[in-house]
Amino acid sequence: MNCLHVYKAGIASSVQDSGRVGTLSIGIPPSGAMDRPALMSGQHQLGHQHDEAAIEMAYADFAATLTEAHDVVVTGAPVQLRINQQACRSEGVHNIKAGQTLEVKATHEGIYSYLHLSGGVMTTPQLDSRSTSPREGIGGLDGGFLKDGDIVPLGAPVKAVGAADPQLTIKNPTTLLELRFVAGFQFDDFADEAIKGLLAEEFTVTAKANRMGVTLNGERLHSGITALHSEATCYGAIQVPPDGNPIILLNDRQTVGGYPKPGAVISSDCLRLAQSRPGQRVRFAECSPDEADRIGWLEQHYLETRLRDTH
Repeated sequence: MNCLHVYKAGIASSVQDSGRVGTLSIGIPPSGAMDRPALMSGQHQLGHQHDEAAIEMAYADFAATLTEAHDVVVTGAPVQLRINQQACRSEGVHNIKAGQTLEVKATHEGIYSYLHLSGGVMTTPQLDSRSTSPREGIGGLDGGFLKDGDIVPLGAPVKAVGAADPQLTIKNPTTLLELRFVAGFQFDDFADEAIKGLLAEEFTVTAKANRMGVTLNGERLHSGITALHSEATCYGAIQVPPDGNPIILLNDRQTVGGYPKPGAVISSDCLRLAQSRPGQRVRFAECSPDEADRIGWLEQHYLETRLRDTH
């Protein structure tokens, strides 16, 4: 059997592709890679033509052996890489022979790294995706995070095309991360002091951060909204619970929620937030829907250009 024998899974490693589409209405979040450009980068370097799944590793501390030779590449947050206990460069494509051990260890930057293997991870798709949704118990391997001793099925190994690294790694600022957001229809219902605090104060990423969302600490935002029906949530939604600490919702978010929401952080800044470690300082900045569309178009154009020019 062509597979990956995991003997050290780390704290939160899971199978992810680009996620699910059209499942929010049945209460299933999209899931998918927290750093999609990193996923695209690895797929590109291995010459994958489809949305082959990879192994996402949070604060990577991962080790495994292969039953057959595969080309592999690690993208996303920087890591230290060892093959059969020998340190090697972390960038680019490596050929791992059958029986060899691959070890991936996080550095001090970022959170999510991605292990791509030629042929992709071949767990059973559910709702048109192999992405793991741990809360719902679907996708990936047995619907949850990988565990020590797991055996992950792989696709038939194919020779990597040798495409250059498109350099899509997210670079977070060392000081202050700006979170641009589009105001929602509850924005005008928030108390003036809450909006003033949202726009004027700095916040800090806390340790309460995972695939569902990131909790910030700083100025307590008291919305003044006392009654609100549960409603659909979106990627990047800024929820303000009773304790006043804003929560930015991400890939594995609940699909409905009843907390007030002044707006939603734009997608590109959500990616940077997802890769931010506790202690990262952030500040909110309002932007118009047209500006958000322009930023999204420019970043998509950049991704497509980098992928085309490094083929």
